[in-house]
Amino acid sequence: MKNEESILKALMAITQISNRPGLGFEAKLQKIIHHVTQCMRTEKGSIMLVKGRRQLEVAASTNTALIGIRNRIESNSPSAWVVKNKKLLCIDERNTQTDVAKGAGKYNKDAFLLAPILNRNKVVGVLSVTEKIGEDCFTKTEQEIFFNIAGHVISALENRRLNDSLKRSKQKLQRQNAQLKKLEQVRTELFNMLVHDLKGPISEIMANVDILSYTVVEENREYVESARIGCDNLYRMVSNLLDIARMEDHSLSLIIEKLTAAELIDEAVARLHGVSQAKQVALATAIDVSVDEVFVKGDRDLLLRVLQNLLLNAIEHSRQDDTVEIGVAMADKDLIRFYIADNGPGISPAHQDVIFDKYTQIKKKKDGIKYSTGLGLTFCKLAIEAHKGAVNVESDGMQGSRFVIDLPVRLAS
Repeated sequence: MKNEESILKALMAITQISNRPGLGFEAKLQKIIHHVTQCMRTEKGSIMLVKGRRQLEVAASTNTALIGIRNRIESNSPSAWVVKNKKLLCIDERNTQTDVAKGAGKYNKDAFLLAPILNRNKVVGVLSVTEKIGEDCFTKTEQEIFFNIAGHVISALENRRLNDSLKRSKQKLQRQNAQLKKLEQVRTELFNMLVHDLKGPISEIMANVDILSYTVVEENREYVESARIGCDNLYRMVSNLLDIARMEDHSLSLIIEKLTAAELIDEAVARLHGVSQAKQVALATAIDVSVDEVFVKGDRDLLLRVLQNLLLNAIEHSRQDDTVEIGVAMADKDLIRFYIADNGPGISPAHQDVIFDKYTQIKKKKDGIKYSTGLGLTFCKLAIEAHKGAVNVESDGMQGSRFVIDLPVRLAS
């Protein structure tokens, strides 16, 4: 019973030491060897760790002068024997090993005990005690206790290994994150530079196509008009790319002015008159009288582009001779609501949030139609949110979509 209490006490002490977060690895081993020698009633003890394939190094000892001393595994020392054989080694006057050299003059007594520290059947160290207090021998029970203690010491070594592994993993992740941030910054700067540089050539093409429209013969006018519409769309896409980047990093400044709902809708419809005619889609407006006495404080260009993007989407996904309606009314006394409604293929409720994410396209398997401008809706969302508003879509997923924009308003003065 006394032996069981002794080993239990030693194991509890080793566990507590192993789990102390503020204690360094070497200090843990020193405290462990101190408890081991107390439990085994010896004056001396040490913990040696395997270094590489050929050496053992003293990592903890009751004689601190020995810490750091190394011993070759190929030698015939007791610790080397334990590593090679993975067995407990006990030597005293009743049990001698002729093939093990104990080392003359190093010990005052004959009995000493060594046990392998095993991890997954691999020796990672050796635990040893000597200079037994009292009778100069170790009983079978003491040997069993010692072997059990050696098996428990691995928890301290495993904690160290896991901590080192976690530390290395953390450092690796930090380096990778720093590299990714640097690459992302380079990518963003290159992307913005390229997009910005695209505006010049596109503007030049648009100007020349516009000039050409005054001189072209009537039979070729539809081709010029198609080129002009394509250039307009391309310029709008490039502008969206630039402004999305600016809004995401909060570097886009809004030019605020007083705007009425009617003028925003009329101008947006006028800008897309040619596109709707080419697609043979009618544009209808519905301006409620409730908005006559209010105005919106916002950036004219951004808000017009939001309405244009939503109108273009509606036109694009409408069939020939369909009608797209753009309207406005008061949602409540402090909120004005714009809407753009079409009779297109509709948007599934499951997809109605993701279509405002970057580069998202929703494909309807039934008819192969892809719904989304990829960046147009992302631009709309960021632009409206910059005005302290919100944009959403309403659809049953079968036919028709209704995009809704809510903006704060002020009473006209």
